[in-house]
Amino acid sequence: MISNVENNLNRHIKENTWLYVGSIVCILIGMFLGVYCVKYMGQAEKNTLYEYLNKFVENISLTSAEPKEIFIQAIKNILPMILGIWFLGLTVIGIPIILIIDMVKGFTLGFSISSLINALGMKGIWMSIFGLIPQNIIYIPCIVFISVLAMEFSLSMVKNRLNKQWTTNVISKIASYSVIVMICTLICFIGFFIEGYIVPHIIKMIL
Repeated sequence: MISNVENNLNRHIKENTWLYVGSIVCILIGMFLGVYCVKYMGQAEKNTLYEYLNKFVENISLTSAEPKEIFIQAIKNILPMILGIWFLGLTVIGIPIILIIDMVKGFTLGFSISSLINALGMKGIWMSIFGLIPQNIIYIPCIVFISVLAMEFSLSMVKNRLNKQWTTNVISKIASYSVIVMICTLICFIGFFIEGYIVPHIIKMIL
């Protein structure tokens, strides 16, 4: 079974190489824009941002954040994005919006990392490495995979409609597509757990 999954995954990547490239490039562009936004932000906006971050860090160091609340907030941050991508995959015009969502995800990550480093220096670097990267090692690949899956499904809908082949098996195709997205969502729960129950303790140690 593991061998079959591996073969199917390799075939899927080969058949959708350009979709993977497009999704990854959009995330990287978003990250670059996030870093650029912080770098060329006006001094007044920078001061406001740095003041907010310093207060945020001070609150973390003085109080104990509730892991359950952070866990739930992580779900609220990522789950709507996944559901949005899944839904757009069911449409024939979803591909550009999916790529924009990927770019927004990259932007938030790039903006967060750049803000922490600029505001907190070396401490910000450690907070980025141990506070943002661990969960995103899980989130980013899952979002890329779901994005490609959604774009592939959207393209197949267009092709089948043009060829008039979208017939009785539509329900089973949607079901298969939805099950795979659900499995990726369950994998994201590892990231939610890391963000909620492990990362806060690491950040407090750094502070």
